[in-house]
Amino acid sequence: MVKLIKEKEPSPLIQKLVLLTFGLGPIIIMIWFLTSKGFFN
Repeated sequence: MVKLIKEKEPSPLIQKLVLLTFGLGPIIIMIWFLTSKGFFN
């Protein structure tokens, strides 16, 4: 994260990866948490 902030123009690929990580990360963690609690059983 520190390296991304120091770069003035990160490549579009890096920006997409960061957006995917922050967009899908919480959703995946939430699904994993509910599954581990037996929510979907």
